[in-house]
Amino acid sequence: MTDTRGVRAAKGIAIVGFLVLLSSTYYLRTEVLTLNQIRFSSDEARANYEIEELKRNHPQELERYQVELKNYELRKKHYEEMLDLYQTDYNAYVKRIKDEYKPPQLPAKPVPPRPPEYRQKLLEINADFRARKYHYFEITSLLNWVAWVAAIGLVGGLLYLILFDAAGGRLIYFATLVLSFVFMIGPSFHSIISAIVGFLEPPSIY
Repeated sequence: MTDTRGVRAAKGIAIVGFLVLLSSTYYLRTEVLTLNQIRFSSDEARANYEIEELKRNHPQELERYQVELKNYELRKKHYEEMLDLYQTDYNAYVKRIKDEYKPPQLPAKPVPPRPPEYRQKLLEINADFRARKYHYFEITSLLNWVAWVAAIGLVGGLLYLILFDAAGGRLIYFATLVLSFVFMIGPSFHSIISAIVGFLEPPSIY
């Protein structure tokens, strides 16, 4: 059977519909990746702040370590004394236990306030995420109509080819139709992505 004008048009429509649907799925993936990138940028900001704090507090941490080391030596000395009493003079050991020996404790380290630039950075990331999330659903509402038209073209073109293009490989057309329903036309993929975006929470500003 010769390739009629109708068959050629159906093939063209099916190909265009397939490509539009494929492009829409990758666009949605790109939006989800962008949203996650914004969320994780807040973690990056926190990590950079913590690294700067670590570098700034390094001399104080060294001093604190020296004090803790001396505290350890006191504990070790007390342990050795108690162990010797336990082995040689148990009654004296029991009396020493009642003393409830406690080595000197380190003072509580004050927590410095976070600079306003740091809080502003997290606020900007939070606002950027919420704006991008709104943009996602705004664009997806429009994209859904485009995908609907493309799905009609793809399904209509493939059905036409299955019915009227006996020499063109109906099995291939049918397999393409099934795969398109599973991965692009069916509600599962887009619904799952939109559900993921819906459940994403903006990054914390604290």
